[in-house]
Amino acid sequence: MNIKNALFQRLLARWSRQSVTISDPSPAEPPAAAPVLSPAPAPQIDRLEVQGAIIEHLEWCVRFNERLSRERHTDQDLPDLPGADDSGLGQWLKRSRDGAPGQHPLFADLEREHQRFHVLADKALMLADSGHMHLASTLLNTDFERSRARLLDILRTLQRG
Repeated sequence: MNIKNALFQRLLARWSRQSVTISDPSPAEPPAAAPVLSPAPAPQIDRLEVQGAIIEHLEWCVRFNERLSRERHTDQDLPDLPGADDSGLGQWLKRSRDGAPGQHPLFADLEREHQRFHVLADKALMLADSGHMHLASTLLNTDFERSRARLLDILRTLQRG
């Protein structure tokens, strides 16, 4: 285990030991009607699982870029990229829907953005394949890039808990 992982494991263990506290009025104060509870913690999301989903997504993006680059330089048939549901992130979303990540308020946004991201990727590949690389580039540098950034932002928010 490298130092970075060891440090992460220590921080994760320390963070998970924190508990909900009940405020205790001091004897000099009149007793409160009821103890005040700290807000309930958000569902515990496995940060390493989210990190794995981020890595899967980034690897898909690398394969997408390679595919797009080869699209311009070859006439041979290229293998299809996994779609939204078949990608590593898509598979993680399916598995996580009923777990702690699925309870996070941003999970539905993550699923929608993931679908949108793949629609834009498919459109960019279609434009490149039909010889309209200038249109594909415009799409990639605008809507696709915003979707990619939003997707990663939501994933990192989930990872932070």
